[in-house]
Amino acid sequence: MADNAPEKIGKYKVVRPLGKGAMGMVYEGYDPVIERRVAIKTILAEYLEAAEMEEAVARFKREAQAGGRLMHPGIIGVYEYGDEGGMAYIVMEYCDGEELKNVFREGRRYELIDTFEIMKQLLSALEYSHKQGVVHRDIKPANLMILPGPKVKIMDFGIARLESSSLTQVGTVVGTPTHMAPEQLMGIQADGRADLWSAGVILYEMLTAVNPFLAETPATVMHRVLQVTPEPPSSVNPALPPGFDGVIARALAKKPADRFASARDFQLALLQALQGKAVAGTSSVERTLPPGAAARAESTRISMRAPAERRPLVVDPSILAELERSLSRHIGPLAKVLVKQGQGEAKDMDELLELLAANIPREERGEFLAKAATIRKKAVAAAEAPAPAPAAPAPSPAVDATQSAKAQKTRINFTPEAVATAEKRLASYVGPLAKILIKDAVNKSATLKELYLSLASHIDDEDERKAFLKSVDL
Repeated sequence: MADNAPEKIGKYKVVRPLGKGAMGMVYEGYDPVIERRVAIKTILAEYLEAAEMEEAVARFKREAQAGGRLMHPGIIGVYEYGDEGGMAYIVMEYCDGEELKNVFREGRRYELIDTFEIMKQLLSALEYSHKQGVVHRDIKPANLMILPGPKVKIMDFGIARLESSSLTQVGTVVGTPTHMAPEQLMGIQADGRADLWSAGVILYEMLTAVNPFLAETPATVMHRVLQVTPEPPSSVNPALPPGFDGVIARALAKKPADRFASARDFQLALLQALQGKAVAGTSSVERTLPPGAAARAESTRISMRAPAERRPLVVDPSILAELERSLSRHIGPLAKVLVKQGQGEAKDMDELLELLAANIPREERGEFLAKAATIRKKAVAAAEAPAPAPAAPAPSPAVDATQSAKAQKTRINFTPEAVATAEKRLASYVGPLAKILIKDAVNKSATLKELYLSLASHIDDEDERKAFLKSVDL
């Protein structure tokens, strides 16, 4: 611990400094009563003039008020606000992750499915925040903590606007210019659609590795935000399906009324783009996914997926398959990915169904949940059924090793050309998910026939599935 760091702040033991800001320090702390790690954010009077201190403390209180009323897995929890010896402090949830800003700075890229997962979590947290009457107003990479999974946590509600608060006045420009909505730059009171604009800028950066409004001077940044329409992301990154152009066009509309009405609408549009479907309200851009679009090279992308934090929920494979089929009727082949992710995140069957239902449009959710209730009963019955008889003895290590070696040898014989051809054929039916699905199929298949049969299982339409298999004489 640094020599000038206090040993305690309030009841909390100071473990080590985590960072230094313009107004104070952030420490890792320890709560001896509850026995948990915490983060302690401080403001020190010695850093600021009297007027600045008053403003900073008001902002601190606002952060505590906003964060303290928000309890969501995608938002850093605020536990306590205090003042001790001229030092105001907030005690918060401790998260061992990294800021999205650092990911961008180091030039790392996300695969498309991870980009969707991060945005899905961000938008879910914003949907919750907005329903609680809290607008963040400074959504930017430095305020998003990325944890293994990937998991997302929104930080710093210091300039948030509470519906019941008079602390924020119209005419005050607050936020980070490259991620601020036009109405914020003009000093007009902003609602939740300003947060959706900022989320749109982050999505653009994740898809293209470019900030659409970054410039050398604040005046130029402001001009771009207010007057310039960014290039469609597929023009910057040709590997992207053009469906994302419509999502970005709507998220970054200059007028709030032309943007998504809610974070939930934004999330559903993203899901449609990932599936290669049209996005409503974007007639000015191309909306169809051409066959083979997903087979374009994405060599600059690096998977950021880390091992799941908890063991996957144990569910009978036949139950999972039935859930996947039911979900796929509403969202297509992405169902397989979401069921697998949900199994890794949910602690029980009810939570798994809730996670899956969140990906379905509201008007179709009731139908899915009705079917899911039947599936859940089967899962409960399966769990309560007597244990099966012991399995036959496993093959000897020598035999098992020989079989594994043969299978591995067969898999190694899949040439890059064969894999690329299979991916291109599948992409004609399932869009950009082909790139993800083929990796799993290659690892599980011992022959080319097994590979294509595995891929065919992701095509919902029976006629299309037959056409796919017929293309390779199966």
